Amino acid sequence: LEHFLKRDIYMSGQAPCQLAPEVQAILIEGYYALDDSVVRELLGRKLSKALRKDLDDVAEKTRVSLKSCRRQFDNLKRVYKAVEDAEGGLIANIRGKFLLSAALADRYARIVFLCSNRLETNKKKLAHLRVADFEMCAHVMMTNWRAPGPPPATNDL
Repeated sequence: LEHFLKRDIYMSGQAPCQLAPEVQAILIEGYYALDDSVVRELLGRKLSKALRKDLDDVAEKTRVSLKSCRRQFDNLKRVYKAVEDAEGGLIANIRGKFLLSAALADRYARIVFLCSNRLETNKKKLAHLRVADFEMCAHVMMTNWRAPGPPPATNDL
């Protein structure tokens, strides 16, 4: 089943057994769920092989299992790679390729934005900030930091 969860939209049509759409949605949301403490450690860092090798430190610091840290890292990197050069809105692309809920796709969009722009989130002065604080900053930047031209539709950042 994990094979299908990793493979974008294959879950909806080629699962080894037919699952109700509601069950598929629950499985996908659970598989792509993010732990704030793990995300906080990954924010602003390049999603590289070297970082993946250092996930045991992240697991120890956050007290989240190494397997869960790797899953979250791999999911984040997979989403990042899928939307890196995609045309269209970030959230729409994430929802379309990964069948995520609007809320989770929005969260991934914000985190991908922070990671791709490598904002320095690990400074001592920023240590007290939560993931939600950085996500709010990302939302404001994504909403207002645009190329010249007509404003985009608000639901398709």
